Amino acid sequence: MAAAEAPPDELVARLLEHCGFVCTTGEEGPLADAMESRYRDLGRDVTRVGHSVVVGEPRSDRPLVLLVGHLDVVPPTEDDLEPRVEERDGDQVVVARGASDMKAGNVVAMQAFEDDTLADGPYDLALVLYAGEEGPACGNELEDVLSEVSWLRDADLAVVLEPTDGQVQLGCLGGLHAEVVFEGQQAHSARPWHGRNALTMAGSFLAELDDDHVREVEVDGITYRDVWSATQAWTAGFGPRDARTSAPVRNVIPGRFTLNLNLRFAPSRGLEEAEQEVRTRVGDHAAVTIVDRSPPAPPHRHEPLVATFIEAVGAEVAGKQAWTDVARFAELGIPALNYGPGLTAQAHQRGEYVPVSALVDAAQRLRRFLAAS
Repeated sequence: MAAAEAPPDELVARLLEHCGFVCTTGEEGPLADAMESRYRDLGRDVTRVGHSVVVGEPRSDRPLVLLVGHLDVVPPTEDDLEPRVEERDGDQVVVARGASDMKAGNVVAMQAFEDDTLADGPYDLALVLYAGEEGPACGNELEDVLSEVSWLRDADLAVVLEPTDGQVQLGCLGGLHAEVVFEGQQAHSARPWHGRNALTMAGSFLAELDDDHVREVEVDGITYRDVWSATQAWTAGFGPRDARTSAPVRNVIPGRFTLNLNLRFAPSRGLEEAEQEVRTRVGDHAAVTIVDRSPPAPPHRHEPLVATFIEAVGAEVAGKQAWTDVARFAELGIPALNYGPGLTAQAHQRGEYVPVSALVDAAQRLRRFLAAS
């Protein structure tokens, strides 16, 4: 028996209700409580880990598919605090904080998970709604969830419903942040020859970075882009305070200049290779300290369930030009992909919205995969 498609009004109502819980990172408790209560009332198995909720358990020898989304959002603005339906350029959209990133994906996942016809389909399904994705990596609860709910690590596929503009986006970039320190000698700005300006010492390196900061890399026929970016910079001042927060002293030649160098790199290599690339590129210009590392995820394009998903969904295939939690699944050997109705350009925007048509289309396409025999 084919799974019935969710009416647009039902999906919109679900999304408005879900977005009514404006839970910024660290404050996901009320939404987690609501999800736990909903699924306990429906008689589903629920496991609570912090502010995260896992619903379902494997009950057969069918392949286990995880439908994955995060509960938190970035802080709202007055343009998106109140969830509502509007018309934009002739199309209906849902406006709300998190509408695209990623509560539309959560609602599509929830609607599919609750469908009894799909529950009797070819896959065991579990719903993973976790906290802390939008904040620092140390606060992301997905790692705790995967550690404490051991059977999740036996999954055959994880579908992470982050905003992808309706594309199937495979793998994800890795990321490194490095503090690059140029050492000169402090002096009075009236007599700069008594010192060495650490800020201008960085000039040739920054000029090279401006000229060459994007490189295309192909992995399994999918194009990713390595991106090198200087995202912050500061000079050292006087006193014990952090140079980034201390008051500026304008008549001092800086003896130290530090910049944050961010490399986002394709899943063609691992963290150690990427770290060596950073050190090689900086060379003897400056000292390098790696301060943050996130591994990439391979596209898994030829994994059987990934290939089945791509064929069933029938959407455009691309690489994920960002880091997502598919990398956490990849570290455990679980094939994972990104697919969701949200618009990437709307993530974290003022007046964030998602088109109703995108919501309906993603729900229909996800069903094709979950109902396929």
